[in-house]
Amino acid sequence: MNNHLFTEIDKFDKWAQSQYDIPQDDIGGEWECNYNDWENIYKTFETFINTTDPNKLTSIEKDRLLYIIARDNEMENLSRLLDEQFLIVLSEHSISHGHRDDKWQLAVQLYKLTDKKKAISLLDKLVNDEEEYVNRRSLMELAKLKSDKVEHYAERFWNKDKYADMEEYQKIAVLHSLKMVNSKLLDNYLKLAQQSGQKYLIQNANQIEKEKNCL
Repeated sequence: MNNHLFTEIDKFDKWAQSQYDIPQDDIGGEWECNYNDWENIYKTFETFINTTDPNKLTSIEKDRLLYIIARDNEMENLSRLLDEQFLIVLSEHSISHGHRDDKWQLAVQLYKLTDKKKAISLLDKLVNDEEEYVNRRSLMELAKLKSDKVEHYAERFWNKDKYADMEEYQKIAVLHSLKMVNSKLLDNYLKLAQQSGQKYLIQNANQIEKEKNCL
């Protein structure tokens, strides 16, 4: 990996390890923004994307690209730079080897793919990811692509009962996803939401109901 980009990634990694003594995925907050040389990473990353065949990347190189994409989770600049082929290659690698903050960023870029069936196929795997935020964002992206799988996932998301306080946000995602695909199931889920006793879920249900009545 004798490349300027990987040198910059290693510099960031060494800096992060010097600042914290816990795994980087567990630090929380916006700590990555304290790094002073993000511009060098952005420049070398863009050059790399424009001059490299993603199909020739080694597994280690893919891992390092996913690593730095994950660390850019506040700005999301790196994930936006990916062209279609890089997006496919890295998404496929991320599904089996990635972490929360690269998976969800790639998920929200998949709408760019010309091949919508491929995008839906990748999202169908990400929507089943164990990480709450990954599967929630992936459901919303499936809805944006008008996938007929959204209704299939609605009941599963509504009744997961495995994410404690985040269950409310799983259900909010269901409401907005059903709204995006103009589902006939929406009215039933709006009623369930309004009877839930959950503050933010009720607020979202009432707002969606209001918007429907204005159409």
